[in-house]
Amino acid sequence: MGGGDAIPQRGLDDILSAAFAIYRANAGKLIVIVAVVVIPLSFISHFLTGVVFAATKTTVQGPLGSYTTVAPRSFATVIAVWLTGLLITIIISAIMQAALMRGAALATLGEAVDVEASYKWGLGKLGSVILISILVCIMVGIGFILLIIPGVFLLTRFFVAIPALVVENHQGAEAISRSWNLTKGHFWHVLGTIVVAGLITGVVGGIIGAFAGSSWFLGWVFGSIAQILVAPFSALVSIVLYLDLCARTEGLTATKLRTALKEASPSS
Repeated sequence: MGGGDAIPQRGLDDILSAAFAIYRANAGKLIVIVAVVVIPLSFISHFLTGVVFAATKTTVQGPLGSYTTVAPRSFATVIAVWLTGLLITIIISAIMQAALMRGAALATLGEAVDVEASYKWGLGKLGSVILISILVCIMVGIGFILLIIPGVFLLTRFFVAIPALVVENHQGAEAISRSWNLTKGHFWHVLGTIVVAGLITGVVGGIIGAFAGSSWFLGWVFGSIAQILVAPFSALVSIVLYLDLCARTEGLTATKLRTALKEASPSS
C-alpha cells in the first residue's frame, strides 16, 4: 500500500509488480476462488461441445483403404452449442469476477482473503455484474464494428466498471459512468496496462492450453488450469489500476478504501 495511509500513484511497472506481489502472498485462496467455479462449469461446457454435440465421425472402407468422414453439425446444433457456451461463459465470468475482485480488493489492503465470504458477496452481486458486463460488451462490440478504434477507446474507458461495483457498490450505468470519469485524462496509462497485462496472461494461458491438443477432456483440464492461474492476476491488475486511478484523481487512502469496502459488504 505504500507508506502511511496514502495509496500511492503507480506507473505500469508498479501496477504489475504490485499485482504479482499480492498474487504471491494470497495465491492459494485466490486460486481456490477461481477453481470452485471454473472446474465444474468448464467441464460441462467442454463435455457438451466435445461429446454431446460433437460431429459424427464414420469410418468408411474404400478400395484404397479406410478413411474417416465427418458429418457436419446441423445449423440448430451449432446454435445450441454456441448459446450453451456463451451462457456458461457469462456465468463463469460473472461469479468469478465478483468473488475474485472482492478478495483481490481485500488483499490489496493486506487483509485475509476469505473464500466463503468472497463467494457470498459475489453471488449477491451476480445480477449487477452480469448487467454491467452485458452493457459494456454491447457498447464495446459496437465500437469494434465501427473500425476497431472506437472499440479500443470504449474498452479502455469502461475497464474499471466492475471494480467500481466491487469497491464502491455502484450499480449498472452508475458503475460504467464511474469508470468513464476515473479514466478521463489517463487513457494511455490505462490502455498500456490493459495491453501488457493481456499479453502476459495470453502467453501464459496459450502455453498451458497448447498441451490440450484435440481432446475435449484435455482441453477442459489444461483450459481450466490456464484460467485458474491467470484469472487472479487479471483481477488484481484491474483492482490495483482502479485504486491507482482513485489515488490520482481523488487522493484515495487506505482508510477510505476500508470504509468503502465495509459499506459495500452484504451486511451493510
